[in-house]
Amino acid sequence: MTVELVLTERRSELTEPRAENYERLRTRLAAASGEDIEVSHYEETDPRRLADASSIVLSGSSAPWSARDPAELDRLGAAVLAAGRPVLGICAGMQLLARFRGGEIGPYGSSEHGFLPIQIHDDADLLRGLPAEVVVFQDHDHEITELPDGFRVLATSPECAIQAIADPERRMWGTQFHPEEASPEHPAGERVLHTFFALATR
Repeated sequence: MTVELVLTERRSELTEPRAENYERLRTRLAAASGEDIEVSHYEETDPRRLADASSIVLSGSSAPWSARDPAELDRLGAAVLAAGRPVLGICAGMQLLARFRGGEIGPYGSSEHGFLPIQIHDDADLLRGLPAEVVVFQDHDHEITELPDGFRVLATSPECAIQAIADPERRMWGTQFHPEEASPEHPAGERVLHTFFALATR
């Protein structure tokens, strides 16, 4: 089986640097999962591919939500929910998971960029084995403002109240930070990816 990586970026924003970021994400997902990574774009989601995948990863993006066609996001949400596969949402991908389930997304007061600390309040699954505070890579200016029923908050920061979420019953997890941007000095993100794929194979 394969992991389905869904790019949530608008096509007009898929510049060469952004494409390089997604290729790095694909490479790190492959290393963490030990599986092949199939890449698709959210505007062309094939529900059959999602249903056949071992797990689904929703990428981050840079385009504002106001620039998106809500109908396209609704189609993606319906396909993801119908697939019933384990899902990891990264940054905008986490925000989409909340939206798919009836949550709300809003502009962030300023922005977070770079390696910054978060506080872990629930280390029962996705963040297991991590200390109470870790440094992870951030790059966002929107956030979840209303979390839908079924999810719980795993981590916060002084600047952003929802840094990671989980609904293990439906096998959905999300991080506001970018776990694929781990470094030797800040390896927590790499561990998060490995943990997600371990959870996905249960």
